[in-house]
Amino acid sequence: MPLLNLTPHEVTVFADGTRVVRRYPAAARPVRVPVTRVCVGLVDGVPLVRQYYGRAALPEVCPGTWYIVSALVAAAHPERRDLLVPTDLVRAADGTVIGCRALDCHPGGEGVRRTVHDDGDADGTTEPWPG
Repeated sequence: MPLLNLTPHEVTVFADGTRVVRRYPAAARPVRVPVTRVCVGLVDGVPLVRQYYGRAALPEVCPGTWYIVSALVAAAHPERRDLLVPTDLVRAADGTVIGCRALDCHPGGEGVRRTVHDDGDADGTTEPWPG
């Protein structure tokens, strides 16, 4: 099952937070959610805005293909069951995110769990989520 990274960053998956098991290169044309900001007032001279989020230009659903996206993209598309978000982040000593330990199915992907095995292979199994 292919996993395609649609983010502007390389996604590095670690086992135990130290050993790299898989790298997904950054997308040449990353998928982003359009944002419209409307000024609704000022507080202490600072603009207050209301943000309205649009829908990202995602590729069509392709059976057997998973897409790695940002949490914002996943939240904008709750109907999609093929979107995965990096989670359980791994950070360098200075706090910079350098990777993740897992890929999270956002709420639209309920019932699907992605597992990266020690040999670097990823699989998808359908299981009911707890709770």
